Amino acid sequence: MASKARCLTCEDCFFHKSNLCALNLAEPCPTFRPVSRGVMVSPRQAQLIASQQPRLVPARAAVA
Repeated sequence: MASKARCLTCEDCFFHKSNLCALNLAEPCPTFRPVSRGVMVSPRQAQLIASQQPRLVPARAAVA
């Protein structure tokens, strides 16, 4: 059973709680970072996947 997602506000932002935010918006801005136990939580990074394409070797320049 899925629980209701909690709406995030500026009050939940690391920058707001640390008095580092100068914005007065109705909703979180693009730089919103959640705070957990007084520490900023980094955004999740996409997983890097190795390329499956063969490497191309550049052609040498013609020498006259």
